[in-house]
Amino acid sequence: MSYDLCEELIIEIFSRLPSKSLLRFRSVSKSLCACIDSPDFIQLHTLQSPKKVLIIHQFPYEREEHLKNIYTLHAQGQFPNNPCTGIPQIKFPFSFKIVGSCNGIICICGNGDLHLWNPSVRRMVTIHDLSSWCRRYYECISAGVLGFGFDPITNDYKILRITTPTSYIYSMKTRTWREIASPVTPLITFVKLDQCLFNGALHWAVKRYLTDARDECDYFIMKFDLSLEVFSTIELPEPSWETSVVTIIKGCLGVISSDNHDRSWIWVRREDNNTDSWCVAYKLDTNPFKGAGRVFQITPNDELLYNVHSNGIRVYNLGTKRLSKLVASSEPSTSLIDMDVCVENLAWIVR
Repeated sequence: MSYDLCEELIIEIFSRLPSKSLLRFRSVSKSLCACIDSPDFIQLHTLQSPKKVLIIHQFPYEREEHLKNIYTLHAQGQFPNNPCTGIPQIKFPFSFKIVGSCNGIICICGNGDLHLWNPSVRRMVTIHDLSSWCRRYYECISAGVLGFGFDPITNDYKILRITTPTSYIYSMKTRTWREIASPVTPLITFVKLDQCLFNGALHWAVKRYLTDARDECDYFIMKFDLSLEVFSTIELPEPSWETSVVTIIKGCLGVISSDNHDRSWIWVRREDNNTDSWCVAYKLDTNPFKGAGRVFQITPNDELLYNVHSNGIRVYNLGTKRLSKLVASSEPSTSLIDMDVCVENLAWIVR
């Protein structure tokens, strides 16, 4: 450490640097390496890191018959219509589906296994257990529901596998699966697979049939507390309206619903006097989010980024009502297949 600056100031400066620079600086000295590798510094660096958008591109590589993936990382406030322009493209060894992300760690399902992947340091931990079930999940989304998040009480990353009659949870600390009670609501294919992690809990939109003939239904949110490891439900303001997206809008839990006239509402859940209530944040005369998967508010000026299953990635400006579709590439057979929002994290820098 320099004698001209106090150690606290040096740590504060280094905590705001990108991971790529810090990885190089580890070779400067043993003391600096120990500082960067310490859990306290890794946690501070993660908290200081700005959010980035990770986009998965899929296209055939040279003389290869099967598709491969690359990924690109983008600053939230400088998002281009063509995410390939001027951005380093990093090859990934196999095709995968994103389960969820937290603190820069991304849970993916592919190559017959579950994996926890850190794109900042390009390290991956493979979860071999239950690989046959993971393969069914990747090939057939009706096999069940996966969730991923961070337990702030035990400081542990957890993977949730929801099936009936028994569900399972994986602890990164213990590297083991264990059984937990499944949700009371029957779990079939009407559970939306795209999770929303908010305030230490996982959330999914659920379609509930009210008759055996399935001619009448309503919607609600299924919630899983990662610390208590219990399921609960959250009722929606208009349960009869179609709701397939749970997201975070202006720091609050939000949902996107549409009525029979193809109009859409964005609701947010606010806490007032220790009680939670829903209020309308935006009302739209159209439904630009039809078929949307993950939805993220990527800029302060009301822009929402979302992927449409099998139809690319779009940006919708709630103020101007302008909808644009991101261009995959000028190369034929290229597509944008998935995306998520993450921060830089130095976890697993040493393994």
